[in-house]
Amino acid sequence: MTRTKICLASDNWTPAHPDIIQAIIEANAGFTPSYGADPWTERAQILIEKTFGSRCKTFIVPTGTGANIFAFKLSCKSYESIICSDISHIEYQESGATEAITGCKLLTIPSSNGKITPDAIQKKLLKERAFGRHSTSPRLLSIAQPTEMGTVYSLQELAELSAMCRQENLLFHIDGSRLYNAVVSLNTSLETIVQTGNIDTISLGGTKNGLMGAEALVIFNKTLESGSDHLQKQTLQLLSKMRYTSAQFIPFFAKGLWEELASQANQKAKELAKHIEAIPDLSLSAPVETNQIFFTAPPEWIPLIQEEIFCYLWNHEKHELRFITSWCTTSDDIAAVKRTLEKIEKGHRF
Repeated sequence: MTRTKICLASDNWTPAHPDIIQAIIEANAGFTPSYGADPWTERAQILIEKTFGSRCKTFIVPTGTGANIFAFKLSCKSYESIICSDISHIEYQESGATEAITGCKLLTIPSSNGKITPDAIQKKLLKERAFGRHSTSPRLLSIAQPTEMGTVYSLQELAELSAMCRQENLLFHIDGSRLYNAVVSLNTSLETIVQTGNIDTISLGGTKNGLMGAEALVIFNKTLESGSDHLQKQTLQLLSKMRYTSAQFIPFFAKGLWEELASQANQKAKELAKHIEAIPDLSLSAPVETNQIFFTAPPEWIPLIQEEIFCYLWNHEKHELRFITSWCTTSDDIAAVKRTLEKIEKGHRF
């Protein structure tokens, strides 16, 4: 597709990073065992374990939704339930896959700027457990880090959620499709995230941060490993020519590429947010902590913005738009968006 206008629609729209394409090309040589029994997959798994600084079992998979379903199938029985926020990706943007495939009910918690609290979760637990066998049995908490609003759970908030999970006998899962952006925002490490939250499983992203159809499920809780090899196949997440997917994670972690690309995306979002804040008719909906920007605009501005910029109208009732920056968002892009917004403002100034 020819890039005729600025793209802030999604970090899923971006090309793969050149280093990633090169890794795929280098993997495309000769014959090698299939279904993950190749040296690239072994190397990727070792690098991921080293990066997280703890013993884990890693499965390279092609989709984020698949990674989530894989994690939930390992963690929950059909009569158990999964706790998530009321704007959770698994609740309203995965086509009902969790409930359809796992048989588990989703218990949604009211969120503030995308985040949920231990107090709110415990209220839901009390209500759900009130009727014993007539209700579901809550088993797992799933959060997105960063949230669907681009906000970030602090280390303290992760620790509090973790403590609540242990107290209530809940497993703790992170949907980490943009986890790297959160880590950069917190100025911490992937290892610290896992240790602070005492995380059981992570759906580890890749595609949104410069990779091409490459995700992973990382299991830290050894008790969840039983049957995982079979379940990868049963959940349709076992690739035959896995080397091409696994090879992408090698420069991603060996070179620290994940941090470089996430930092670029976050920085451009901050720059863009400043320009949005400078225009009185525009208003940020949530703090800009990673690479997602949500803001409201006068309804008559929206088609004019979308004429010049690829972006989504996120909430029709609120006239709320979403911009997402990525590893390849440039300073020229930001300047062009600034000019566009100022031009629209000028055209509507009386």
